[in-house]
Amino acid sequence: MLTATDPDAPAPADLKAEATALGAEFPAPLPGLIAATEPENVQRWVLRDRPALKQWSKGRATLVGDAAHPTSPYAAYGAGMSIEDGYFLGVALRGVELTDATAVATALQSYEEPRKPHTARQVQMAWMLGKIFHHAPAPLRPIRDFVFDHTPFLQKMAGDSNPREINKQLALIEG
Repeated sequence: MLTATDPDAPAPADLKAEATALGAEFPAPLPGLIAATEPENVQRWVLRDRPALKQWSKGRATLVGDAAHPTSPYAAYGAGMSIEDGYFLGVALRGVELTDATAVATALQSYEEPRKPHTARQVQMAWMLGKIFHHAPAPLRPIRDFVFDHTPFLQKMAGDSNPREINKQLALIEG
């Protein structure tokens, strides 16, 4: 269950009861899945933000996905970027002599450098959407909703620009 909460606040004493309450109004099978979960298997994971890494690769090792660019779930694109990373890493290593440490390091750098601007934009977009939709102070929510309902702001910000960025990545893959 995702719910906005103060990350420094203590966890509820009974996590299963909290999950049951949060999931009560969802359609089946969610309430049943929660009911069937043993209390000791219910966990609380607080979402945290981490600054972008300046470097993903070192020598013959590199990072991909959330290890390289952790993304909050608010743009629903973290797994997609991980898959893209795998593709672009494979392309960068294609034909490289893997016993040649210098060639591998160069290939890893050629994988990460073009990915950084795209993943940084997507991570920032997810962070911003989380702040706007899940962490806006209660008094500001009606104003936010009014702006979104009566202006093209949301469409321009997320509806037009984000798919355009994702389509650029798909074009690179298809090319």
